[in-house]
Amino acid sequence: MADKAAVVLFSHVSNDNSITGAEKLLLFFARELSSYFDCLLVAPQEGKLTRQARHHGISVELLPIPLVYGMYTPYAGLEEDIRSFQEAREFKEMKAWLEQRRPAFIVTSTCVHVLPAVAAKSLGIPVVWKISEIITENENTQLSINVIDRFSDQIICISQTAALSFTEEIRASKIALLPPTWDDKGMMTGAWSKLRGERRRELSVKPGNPLVGYISSFIIWEKGLEHFIHMAILVAQQRPDVRFLVIGEPRDKEYYSRCKRRVKLEGLSSRFRFEGYEESLSEAYCAMDVLVVPSLVREGFGMTAMEGLSFGTPVVAYDSGGLGEIMRAVDCSEGLVPPENSEALAERVEALLAQPVLAATIGARSRGRVIGLYGPAAYRERLRGLAEAWLLRWTGPAAAAVPAPAEPPAGEAAGESAAPAQAPQRSPRGRRAAKRRGRLRRKLARRAVTPRSARRVKRPRRTSRRRRTSRKRRSAAARRR
Repeated sequence: MADKAAVVLFSHVSNDNSITGAEKLLLFFARELSSYFDCLLVAPQEGKLTRQARHHGISVELLPIPLVYGMYTPYAGLEEDIRSFQEAREFKEMKAWLEQRRPAFIVTSTCVHVLPAVAAKSLGIPVVWKISEIITENENTQLSINVIDRFSDQIICISQTAALSFTEEIRASKIALLPPTWDDKGMMTGAWSKLRGERRRELSVKPGNPLVGYISSFIIWEKGLEHFIHMAILVAQQRPDVRFLVIGEPRDKEYYSRCKRRVKLEGLSSRFRFEGYEESLSEAYCAMDVLVVPSLVREGFGMTAMEGLSFGTPVVAYDSGGLGEIMRAVDCSEGLVPPENSEALAERVEALLAQPVLAATIGARSRGRVIGLYGPAAYRERLRGLAEAWLLRWTGPAAAAVPAPAEPPAGEAAGESAAPAQAPQRSPRGRRAAKRRGRLRRKLARRAVTPRSARRVKRPRRTSRRRRTSRKRRSAAARRR
């Protein structure tokens, strides 16, 4: 589609050493939306998000824009504070920048990123507001709802659970659902067995030892690491063979240290592995036998649970918010336990570990269902309907004749194009394992683009210089005889 209409997408954060679920969602959304629109990503600073966006062919602009955190936890003076933000230099510069750009519409991500929506609406530019969290319920919640309603033309919610924060009238007139998905190119389905073995060897987990895992982009109290550790202590008492893996960047270092001290005091240090942020989680999901998601807040969705299910890994989670929604949607309600009940987590994990064949069956069944409901094909179909509606509504009928979406712009797995991030230091053994996995990824990528028949063609065997010289000498000797 030539001369695509311009769209500006505003990310509220751009972390340097890791990438959050909201950033992943916005990046994948931008990549897919690029089939229909000319997308420009605006972020507050350089980070993994901006580097990966450029890698995938998406233009990036850096604009520091204040966030209104009171939108997530509303309070009485919220609207006055939003008006005061509009007097700040950053708001005026961003508004002038938007007026010069004049996109067909903008997309702002998360409830706290209010100011791009306010600036766009004041300029008559349509606003699509992406909501991926559940706004805290208190006596002032309606203030946040009113702000989002006033400064948006359409609201995209990540789940039914996130949409329930809004009134029935708003849900009927403005809200569309767009659940997240995953990038198929990073799945490496044909190599799961090898990836499992590689990662378990790197973690020093023997083939006969079950591995129970926990994953979070940022480790903070709300993500429930203490509950995971309490669950692990109970499981370890019954199953001396079980090992435990924790992956995530410690945002609250004091909390993280307290969790590690608890493990040490219980004498379980040899059975735990604490790993930092990881760029690719495919190997980790493959290595795990059970994934535990003990979130202590009502999540808008359950990204970690969805990713685990897409790898066929059985999931045990607290039954709250979007976690409960996705687990029930894929008929995995047996993996749900009452919130903040680590004893129930332990019981459910022990039950799965005691019946590995049943656990594998549950994992395979869940994978099929999660692909049907939340896989890339389902996501693209939902997005296509939204994109066609936006083209008709904000760019005119001529632009609405949209071709089938092409593959996302350049790039396969998330990569880098600017200055490299400061990745956590790996041990020599870890670096060797990472190199092996990199070679495996490249091998699979070559296979994906090379016809099978072409791979069967044998290349002529090359002979060494020494062998060729030896042949010449034997021939000369034969002639002399």
